[in-house]
Amino acid sequence: MKALLFTLFIALVACKSSTVDKKGNEIKYQETVQINDVPRSTLTFFDVSDSRCPQNVNCIWAGNATIDLALEGVGTDGKLVKHINLCVGDCSTIYGTNSVRQIDSLHQDFAGQKYLFILEGVNPAPKADSLRTKDDYSISLRIEKK
Repeated sequence: MKALLFTLFIALVACKSSTVDKKGNEIKYQETVQINDVPRSTLTFFDVSDSRCPQNVNCIWAGNATIDLALEGVGTDGKLVKHINLCVGDCSTIYGTNSVRQIDSLHQDFAGQKYLFILEGVNPAPKADSLRTKDDYSISLRIEKK
């Protein structure tokens, strides 16, 4: 009996952790993560643009890091693909509040589910003495179902 209860407990925990709430998880550049089971939806860290001022450098503008996330899922009309942009740093000063670039959080309806995407960080921070490729980047993204 104890073995059966333990097995059911493990199955419930495994099912719960596979859906969403990827709170604080690091997602690497071009990595795809599942954000919903039914209907199945995924998110890919699709692109990054980083103009943040390097550490220990005096800059006129603080700069920002903008990420492009690709959402893929299935809805009543078939396959859905949507790109959303999130930004950290000085995002609203240069681009304005009605810009394509959003600030660090965004409410989004996708494939019949409501989500809140919160960009908590873009890593690594720029350094003046090193060059980075996009493959070096990861993001800290919190995803909440609403």
